[in-house]
Amino acid sequence: MRNTQAKLVETARRLFSERGIENVSLREISRAAEQGNVSALQYHFGDREGLLRAVLDPYHAEVDARRNALLDHLEAGEGDLRDYAGALVRPPAALLADSGGREFLRIVGHLLNDPNPVALPGAAAVEAPSLKRWSKAVENLISAEGIRLHRRFTAIQLAHVELGRRADRNRRSQALFTSHLVDLAAAVLAAPISGETRRLLAERPRRRPPARSS
Repeated sequence: MRNTQAKLVETARRLFSERGIENVSLREISRAAEQGNVSALQYHFGDREGLLRAVLDPYHAEVDARRNALLDHLEAGEGDLRDYAGALVRPPAALLADSGGREFLRIVGHLLNDPNPVALPGAAAVEAPSLKRWSKAVENLISAEGIRLHRRFTAIQLAHVELGRRADRNRRSQALFTSHLVDLAAAVLAAPISGETRRLLAERPRRRPPARSS
């Protein structure tokens, strides 16, 4: 039974990474995993979202553990903005070293680059616990305007989309790519805000906080 689950997960990860989640049917996955029909898949995972969770969750957990370790180190000392950009980029970039990790990165890149994404388990890493912690820490290092302009989400999206693109190429060394991507994420977070952008931001009404239920 465990071998059946593992084969279905591995097959789904490969097909999702090659063609995108919406372009692969559960029947195709079952057939490619030599299961004949979707009954085994439905038995183990319930539906497409359950299967997607099984594909993504182990890698989310691995990236979370690495990022939390980096944040523990930074919060014990005095990390600068580039150090925190590194805590964003380096944990998922480590997955470029193996084929399953590259498939995961391609899937997440597809999800974050899709203007109309399917339901994302855990918001495809965007709401991962370690990223929430990272986002809170970076809040103290960037400008109020940068926060209002969603610079942190832009850096997150840039990192994961570029990692997904890089995962299409099996390169021996990823050091230069990773270091440059850290530079780019840091630049997004710290880029000067022009007078025009500051004026337009000031003219835009602030969103009201959601009303509290009584």
